[in-house]
Amino acid sequence: MQPNQTLIYDTKRLMMIRYPRFGAEIAKANIEYKTDLKYHTAATDGKNIYFDPEYLSNLSDDDRLFLVAHEVMHIKFEHMYRLKTKDGEKRDSDVWNEATDAIINANLERDGFTVKEGYVNRPEALNYTAEEFYQILLKEKQEKQNQKENGQGQGEQGQGDNKQQDPSNKDKEQSDSKQMTDDHSLWEEASENREKGDRKQNPKKEEKQDSKQQGKEISKPQDAFDEKGEFEENRTERKARAKANIEKLKNQGLRESGEKIEFGDVGEAKPILDWRLLLRREVEKTETIWSQRRSIAENNYAYRLEENDVEDEALTEVMIDVSGSVSIEMVKAFLRQLKPLLKESKLSVGCFNEKFWGMKEVKSNKDIDRFSIPNDARGHSAYTEDWDLAVRSFSKKNEVNKIVFTDGEPCPGTMPKDDLKGTNVIWLVYSNKDFDPCCGKVIQIDEKQLSLMQTMSHGEPEMIR
Repeated sequence: MQPNQTLIYDTKRLMMIRYPRFGAEIAKANIEYKTDLKYHTAATDGKNIYFDPEYLSNLSDDDRLFLVAHEVMHIKFEHMYRLKTKDGEKRDSDVWNEATDAIINANLERDGFTVKEGYVNRPEALNYTAEEFYQILLKEKQEKQNQKENGQGQGEQGQGDNKQQDPSNKDKEQSDSKQMTDDHSLWEEASENREKGDRKQNPKKEEKQDSKQQGKEISKPQDAFDEKGEFEENRTERKARAKANIEKLKNQGLRESGEKIEFGDVGEAKPILDWRLLLRREVEKTETIWSQRRSIAENNYAYRLEENDVEDEALTEVMIDVSGSVSIEMVKAFLRQLKPLLKESKLSVGCFNEKFWGMKEVKSNKDIDRFSIPNDARGHSAYTEDWDLAVRSFSKKNEVNKIVFTDGEPCPGTMPKDDLKGTNVIWLVYSNKDFDPCCGKVIQIDEKQLSLMQTMSHGEPEMIR
């Protein structure tokens, strides 16, 4: 029985996207149905991948992709051929099976997959190679065996000749057994066939070398297999490719708009234009990337696989200076004007003076209506502001639009330090026309625009002092 070739092709393509470093193994992997697998799940003999058709048909798309990835990794790292050490000593097959499953599953989970319930799930395996984790599991097994033997000995001494087994012990032993992610019953045969093939190809070497030396010649040295390092290298390559894809989308969007948007010189003050127009132009560059990315992602599972590499949505963070002549109603009026400008962006708003008072997400006008300035911000710290702290309190990712709404009046205030030069911050300043920070771009809000903002406030503004 042959599997659906379209399904196999699509699965391999998605695997290539997720694991570009393992492309050769993915492309060469031959996938077949096999109804007589010992555990009726999936298996590999080092060359072919076998699935029980009924088991595969009952899996979700994500679980199916996970299982293909799992088998490919066994092939990539030749786990079936490493049942013996480089000195020819055979490992405990049950422990080796669990160790290799644990290594693969921990890394697949790290890469965004979900480990299906019942599969081997040891997240700590992420930090080890298969050999290293095998030694940990082997020690655990030996300790359990010692505890069991000691327990039986003490029980025999206490009960004399009464050695009837407690049925609950049998149940406990069964519950302690680990379910493998897949079927490893083909591994020993595959390992033996590899050794026979090597001996057949090198008969003269076999005559001249002792068995120990033969083992070294036949097997690859252990340090040639570094699962941890290979997975990390793959993540690095994948992130670089994801960023390149996003840069391509950005450039495409800017070409289509006919306008190249730049932040300009550090500390540059814009002419007195409508601050909303200027701000919209600044954030539009970032949103172009994410809006195009989302439209592609909705119809392309391959792009959705990159969610762990690059954020899939634009984010705007706003810091409100509550140290001076600002009212809560004026803040709300500002946010009501700001929110419609951020078409493709999430919005989070925080307050600062000489302290940072945390961020809150603003999704709707109801959130704006409920927005409040912390009571503690009205005390002693309300009389001065720390713009350096405000900039450092933004999220660290470059993709985040960072906006500071401030009067720009020093009392005396703490300006951003020189190590923040190059940080992309938009300063919306409504009082001090000479405000000149070392980083970002200044957009002045003139008195007429400020008056309009205050007019939108409800009732007499309560001044925060």
